[in-house]
Amino acid sequence: MNNIEKLLEAIKEQAEKFLLENGEFAPYGAYIRANGKLANISAYSESTDSKEMYDILLAGAYDDLQDEDVRVYAIAQDGRYQGMDVLVIDFILSPEDKFQQIYPYTVEGTQVKFGDMI
Repeated sequence: MNNIEKLLEAIKEQAEKFLLENGEFAPYGAYIRANGKLANISAYSESTDSKEMYDILLAGAYDDLQDEDVRVYAIAQDGRYQGMDVLVIDFILSPEDKFQQIYPYTVEGTQVKFGDMI
């Protein structure tokens, strides 16, 4: 399993936990170091503005990625796309090298089911 796959798995696991506990989630992040260790990151804001929290996480990602030991950073957001609930993940390798993946999801009882990437 490569670093992106590890990070994706960790992001989905955390999203599932938040969704089952709260029915939604604020933006959060995680990154992987060269040794394969994962670190979870959260943002705090006096408001509950998701854009503000995302911007805080993004600034932190750019700072953390200056450390050559940090390989890849991801920021996850809860969203809607074409009437579906979706998990939006921004993978950040550097300020110039970013890509996004979007996964629809449904909450079914005590389980969250993620669909294929759209």
